[in-house]
Amino acid sequence: MSAQLDRRKFLTRSLAVGGIALAGSAALTACVSTGSATDSASGFGVASQRLSWLKNTQFAGSYLADRNGYYTAAGFSGADLVAGGPTAPPIESDVLTRTFAGVSQVPIVGSAVAKGAPLKIIGAVYQRYAGCIMSMGTKPINGPADLYGKTIGCASSSEPVWRNFIAALGLDESRIKTVPVQGDPIGMTVGEIDGYLGFINSQVVDLRHKGFDIRATLLADMGFPLVGQTYITTQENLDNNRDKVKAFLHAEIRGWKDVLADPRHATDLTVDDYGRTLDLDRAATLDCCLAGNDLIRNGERAQQIVAISDDAAAANITAIAAGGLKLTVDDLFDLGPIREVYAENPGLALA
Repeated sequence: MSAQLDRRKFLTRSLAVGGIALAGSAALTACVSTGSATDSASGFGVASQRLSWLKNTQFAGSYLADRNGYYTAAGFSGADLVAGGPTAPPIESDVLTRTFAGVSQVPIVGSAVAKGAPLKIIGAVYQRYAGCIMSMGTKPINGPADLYGKTIGCASSSEPVWRNFIAALGLDESRIKTVPVQGDPIGMTVGEIDGYLGFINSQVVDLRHKGFDIRATLLADMGFPLVGQTYITTQENLDNNRDKVKAFLHAEIRGWKDVLADPRHATDLTVDDYGRTLDLDRAATLDCCLAGNDLIRNGERAQQIVAISDDAAAANITAIAAGGLKLTVDDLFDLGPIREVYAENPGLALA
């Protein structure tokens, strides 16, 4: 056990030095609640989860799982939803040291795993990654070829995804000028940059609500087929706490089904409760939620949300391999638990 802890400390330091993290809120916050259901005899403790961003509707499924008692019904004593921030540790190191699960992105988790982190992706909220190229309507970037000769703003936290995207599409990086921009694309609106690597369910909506004519093209629609908002946990949890992993996924699925069924309620819960300190605009937040819901649905009947198909996992591995991450599906994913959840609870699939 001591050797394993020493290895975790080493990996945590390595991940922090390597800057593997997603941008987040200005402060690290947590929300602990017990929900409304009675604790199960399973006794899984608190469902602690490190979020990858501030508490907007991107995590509304977890809010509903908490508020509606799905965590407690699954055997947890409550939920601890820990928001990210610029001074917070990398998500991957947090999951190795203090939270049961976390939310991250495929290239970032892949980079951590390639460095030796004993982590696995166990599910994904979005069937399509929310990352997109934003541009102004007067100077639209509609496809990969339009990137040549352009200046693209990219936050440091998104740079691993951006570099991987360029490599995966075989683009000539020397013909695209990438400049570091903190997580705000406003410079694009005054001509300082031609485009911005943003998120279709947040910054795009925000600027449109401020009156700007914004074009947005998903990286997935340009030939970079990543799933998005992936759930991660440790190999130790998968080996020794499999029922707890399944209970966590079960609660999350139920929460996201509620978001899909009633996005307005999910928006109100975000604005008035979980994200109340953020002064979120209600109309814009609803549109963010709707944009996120579009990324969840894949158009199939009886869709198993949060699940990842074999084909999707293989496509993700191929995509990140172009960026130098030589991993196998088994290196990065463990999809056994979520498939067991659906096998044991077929009613969880969308109607």
